[in-house]
Amino acid sequence: MAVKQKCPEFENHERWLVSFADMMTLLFAVFVVLFALKQGGQDAKIEQASMAVNEAFNQVLEDVPIERRIGPQEAGLGIFEHFRGNQVRPPLIKKYPGQEEKIKVIDQELKVLNVQIEDRLYGPERRSEVGDSGSERIVSVHRTADGIHLRLLAAHFYEPGTWRIKRTAEAELDRVAEILRELGRTITIEGHTDNAPMQGEMTNWELSALRASGVVRYFITKHNFSPQKIRAAGYGDSKPIADNRTAAGRALNRRIEIRIHYDD
Repeated sequence: MAVKQKCPEFENHERWLVSFADMMTLLFAVFVVLFALKQGGQDAKIEQASMAVNEAFNQVLEDVPIERRIGPQEAGLGIFEHFRGNQVRPPLIKKYPGQEEKIKVIDQELKVLNVQIEDRLYGPERRSEVGDSGSERIVSVHRTADGIHLRLLAAHFYEPGTWRIKRTAEAELDRVAEILRELGRTITIEGHTDNAPMQGEMTNWELSALRASGVVRYFITKHNFSPQKIRAAGYGDSKPIADNRTAAGRALNRRIEIRIHYDD
């Protein structure tokens, strides 16, 4: 019986033509689109598309004005930064330009603010006496994870349930405004209350928002703060710092906090 001979396997040496043909097809499509845009007089759209493609790969176009760039401002790995093979991987560290420098600046300004608050609000003859449990200075400086907060106790600056600053407390608020204006940073005025229900139709959220916006207005009209560098936010009783079940805790929760921004 004759043995059937196996046909030798043919090796294709022209498989690269498939990839080459795909590439040429894509290039043809790109040039057709560019030609169509050019014919329609869409030079601005061509320039925008070119900038978008280049900056997507994190190649900064030095000849393009900063205000017209729509991508990153520094060269780097661009869209491939957090990829390994086909898997997305998180960044190894939290990116922030000059993170160490930022921390040093915050720590330095914290010391300056502490000294200025001591000198201008208290001083050797005006230091606030800490009496009963839960009492605090009317203005205090606190280091937080994102920067610095100034805390103003509402009991000193407002009558219960009202949002207008007491005339007798304007002097302390003026000193705080002067310190912040000299610092020159963007700030957010945050209003906070305890969880006790309000009398009448106003809610705790509305009271906190009115108090915060009232301080913003006071800083702008009396101390010439730039409206672009000051904001207002009302949080009601959603962010307590003490136990609302005690009178001392509720007194601490009724406050104005001034957040100093270091990312703006």
